[in-house]
Amino acid sequence: MPRIIKSSAPTRIDLAGGTLDIWPLHLFFDSPPTLNAAIDLYATVEIIPRKDKRIILTSRDLALSEKFSSLRALPDKHPLELIVRTLKFYAPKSGLEIITDCQAPAGSGIGGSSALNIALHGGLNLLTGQRYGKAEMIEIAKNIETQVIKVPAGCQDYYPAMYGGVRKVLPGVQHTKTEKFSIRPAELTRNFVLCYTGKPRNSGINNWEVTKNAVDGNRAVIRHLTSIRDCAMDMEQALSRGNLKNVAPIFDREWKARKQLAPDISTPEMDRLMRAARKKGALAGKVCGAGGGGCVAFIVPPAKKQSVIDELTSKGGCVLPFRFVSRGLQTVVHR
Repeated sequence: MPRIIKSSAPTRIDLAGGTLDIWPLHLFFDSPPTLNAAIDLYATVEIIPRKDKRIILTSRDLALSEKFSSLRALPDKHPLELIVRTLKFYAPKSGLEIITDCQAPAGSGIGGSSALNIALHGGLNLLTGQRYGKAEMIEIAKNIETQVIKVPAGCQDYYPAMYGGVRKVLPGVQHTKTEKFSIRPAELTRNFVLCYTGKPRNSGINNWEVTKNAVDGNRAVIRHLTSIRDCAMDMEQALSRGNLKNVAPIFDREWKARKQLAPDISTPEMDRLMRAARKKGALAGKVCGAGGGGCVAFIVPPAKKQSVIDELTSKGGCVLPFRFVSRGLQTVVHR
C-alpha cells in the first residue's frame, strides 16, 4: 500500500498592518508589524502516490480536475498554476494524485490560497524528502506565488498558515521574524464575528498600484500607509498586554485609513452590513484582505454577539462559524 499524505493549514483574519508586508513597502515605513490570527477554516491537501508517471490534479472547491501523462507534460499556464508550479519545483520521481480543498469561500479575503500553498508545500516536502525548514518553505511558497500572480506577494498570510495562533509578522532588513502573542485564541473568538458577503465584484485594494504609488512618492498614499503603520504598532501594544478593550478602536481606525487608501475596498452591501452590525452593538468592522467583496470581520461585545449575528443574517450576510486556533500546518502519513 502506498503511503497517503494528508496536510492542512488554517486560514486567517488580518487584524492590522496588511499591505505593509509587501517588499519593499515595509522598508519605507521602518518595518512595522503585520498582525493576524489563524482560524479553523482549513485548506487541505491529499497526496496519493502512483506506480506510474501520471499526474492527476483535483480541486474540490473549484470543481476542477485534470490528468497528465507525466510531470513533464504539465503546462506552464493552467487554472491550477499554483499547484502545477509547486509540483514542478519539488519534482517527485513518480506519478501521483493531488486532491485539494478549502473551507474558505471563494474570494473571501481570509488567506485561502496562502493556506493551500502552505499545506501543499508541507505535503510535497514530506513526500520528496527535501527537508526544507518552515522558514524556507514560506520563502519558496511566496516566490512561487509571485510567479503566478506576476506582482510582488506579501508575506503575512503564510505565517498563520504555517505556525497558527495570534501573531505578529515582522519583515526586516535581514529577514522576517514572527512571534505569537500570549493571548488565548478562545478569548479572541468570544469577541469576533465573521460575515461572508459574496465574491469580489471589483478590485478592492490593488496592492501593486499602492506599491508603485508609494515608490513614486505619492503623498496621499504615503499618508494613508503611515496611518496603517501607526495602527499596527498600536495594536501590537494592545495585544502584547492582552488588552482587548483597546483592540476595537484601533481596528476601527485601521479600517478608516484602509478605506481612504482604496475606497473600492468596500462594496455598498458591505457598508450596509456594517451599519446594521453597529446598530446591534458591534464595536468595529473591517473588510478582510484586499476587499471589493468577500468577508467582513466584526469585533463585538460577547453579550451582543448573537444579536449581531441575527441582524447580519437577516440582512443577507452569511455568518461563518469559526474559532481562532493555535495550530498551524499539520502533515500526517496514512499507510
